[in-house]
Amino acid sequence: MISLYEKMTGCAYAISRPFLELWSTLEGNNGMWSGRLGHIPHYIAATGPQDLWLQAVSVGEVAVAEALVQAIDRQAPGLKILISVTTPAGFARALSSLGTRCSVIPYPLDFPQIVRRMATELHPKVYACLETELWPNLISAVRQFGGKTVLLNGRISAKSFPRYLRLLSITRPLLAGFSKICAISDIHANRLAALGAPLDRIQVTGNAKFEGLLSRPDHDRVISLRNRLKIKDSIKVLVAGSLRGDEGKELIKTYNLLQPRWSDMIFFLVPRHLKKVSSIINLLNKKGISYQLWSELEVNQKRTARLVIVDVIGPLFDLYGLATAAFVGGSLVPKGGQNLLEPAAWGCPVIYGPHTDNFEEARITLESHGGGQEVNNGEDLAKAVDFLFREPLKREERGGKGKRALEDLARGVATKQTDVLLQVLESQN
Repeated sequence: MISLYEKMTGCAYAISRPFLELWSTLEGNNGMWSGRLGHIPHYIAATGPQDLWLQAVSVGEVAVAEALVQAIDRQAPGLKILISVTTPAGFARALSSLGTRCSVIPYPLDFPQIVRRMATELHPKVYACLETELWPNLISAVRQFGGKTVLLNGRISAKSFPRYLRLLSITRPLLAGFSKICAISDIHANRLAALGAPLDRIQVTGNAKFEGLLSRPDHDRVISLRNRLKIKDSIKVLVAGSLRGDEGKELIKTYNLLQPRWSDMIFFLVPRHLKKVSSIINLLNKKGISYQLWSELEVNQKRTARLVIVDVIGPLFDLYGLATAAFVGGSLVPKGGQNLLEPAAWGCPVIYGPHTDNFEEARITLESHGGGQEVNNGEDLAKAVDFLFREPLKREERGGKGKRALEDLARGVATKQTDVLLQVLESQN
């Protein structure tokens, strides 16, 4: 099946190449399509063979890469590290946080002609997928040119597991070829084994995505943010982060239910994707609810509205530091959830919907510590938030439990995965 996949994608590239190259030209040098088509900047190609190539899909996986790079530099400073990223938001985050330390490129499309050329030019000693990003042609090309492959932060969600089972003819040989596999929990280790990963190469290390959260909170930056937005310490703040699908409707319902009781409450709505901003604006306009855009506040405009729509990438984590309570989106709709532990890093109580498949271990640990709460809709969320607003001692207690849950999950994970990565690299030297 892998051979068939290679032939089919090779034919698809031959047909689509003129259109893809035209699109890349129209997009210009500041876009990502040139990189997706395997055009490597000269300053990166000139650095020669890469010691490590880490592939991150989006912002969440870039957070894993950040924790790993920090751990790598503690143990083996000076290694040549390449980071590839799939999404524009993740690419921007990687350039900002890792661009001065690592080479950062867009992830190439998985056409054999592209990835073979890249594997030849970059010649990585070790290629590491982060969170089960399995692209057959690139993985095969790296192995063909002598590189070892490692799976770090390995996970298979409950939702995607049945789909992978139907593709065993592809997943089994791919997983069998990994030198080492670091799974985030026993649950995910068992799923990976069922898909063909050799048991003797699987090690349960925990989730490196969470370790980086422990050092991220910057209280001075949040104090500055609070002062800039003119939000007094006594004012209640609700942050609804990473909203997806139709969650905006439910969160507006939450706002309408809370506002009569908490008239001075500040509410931040933060869509996961910027394309959702316009639909939220339309809903608010229809209901006659006043709001401001974050982008307006960034150009020295004074905050006057109680509801702010964050229409830029980046502020969410610090906003959790402002929050009296936080809702983590992608969870009222079947999208698998987002990182439930980002608010917990600040000691902020965490609320989420029932769809958290992508963060099973985080939800289980939060709830076992008493630091998380599940709701089913906007009305439930309003009740949960109202309770936290009214009960400061309970709010502080729940926030503290959430932070301890994060600490239990996070400490030393990136170091464990780095140990594995460096062992494989050493076997190449």
